[in-house]
Amino acid sequence: VGLIAGTAAQLWRTQLRRRRAARDSAEVVAACRLLAGLLRVGQVPGGALQLAAAESPVLVEAAAAQRAGASVAEVLRTSAVQPGRTGLAELAVAWELAERTGASMTAGLDGVVERQNAASAVAEVVAAELAAPRATGRLLAVLPLAGLALGFALGGDPFRFLLGSPIGWAGLTSGVALACAGVLWTDWLARPG
Repeated sequence: VGLIAGTAAQLWRTQLRRRRAARDSAEVVAACRLLAGLLRVGQVPGGALQLAAAESPVLVEAAAAQRAGASVAEVLRTSAVQPGRTGLAELAVAWELAERTGASMTAGLDGVVERQNAASAVAEVVAAELAAPRATGRLLAVLPLAGLALGFALGGDPFRFLLGSPIGWAGLTSGVALACAGVLWTDWLARPG
């Protein structure tokens, strides 16, 4: 039971991480679009960042750094190491370039949006393609239950053997451990990127 619960918990945590990364990636795209739009209507980068941070949680730390006089680009780079936020590293480059040269950030932001949208589209296709192998791995983990049902259907009592002797306990434990390892291995092999 512990092995099964641990495996289910690991799969759940992995799924949560994937969803969080996809959500953060979408938020980075939305934040860059908003920032580019604000710059196009005449906002200065600092003011645009403050306004965009009110709507985009991924920019809150950068806006706080800008208010405190710290390096916005460094905060963006630090935040970019989180899964799904890699576009913030490109935003940091565009921000630094605009600070140093006075160049417009809108072209850089448009490029970030395009690349993030392309990466998101690829990730969606990969996730769709990998859904079948993941489902197959989980189905294979459940097949031993069909074997137990077949044992009962043929007039045997597999539980008496599995739960009634040390050899049965060892077989049950090793079988469950191998099934759990197979599910985790299949999920690991079918991970995107």
